Amino acid sequence: MSNVTKLDHAAVEIEQIRAVLAAAKTLTEENRPVDLAAIARRLGALCTAVDAMPRDIGQALTPALESLALDLDGLAEVLNQRFGDLPLLGELANTKDAAGAYGTASKHFP
Repeated sequence: MSNVTKLDHAAVEIEQIRAVLAAAKTLTEENRPVDLAAIARRLGALCTAVDAMPRDIGQALTPALESLALDLDGLAEVLNQRFGDLPLLGELANTKDAAGAYGTASKHFP
């Protein structure tokens, strides 16, 4: 698959995940169940795909990824309102693993 095709596929996946996040936010507001594990799997696959791209190609996704991050923040806010404060990533993951993930992801940002 060419880099352009990978980029296009990732851009479509970002928009699909954003739609899933919007639906998850609405479901949470309606006190209905949401499969957060499925969202996490899709996000993980997206991150893996973007991480495998050359830096100059991956950087083209920066605005879309920033919007996705804002949508995730919005869902987190609704979940916090519904269920109380959620633990921070550092409380859930091995700090070394989290630092490695952030370090790997940072190659796509100046």
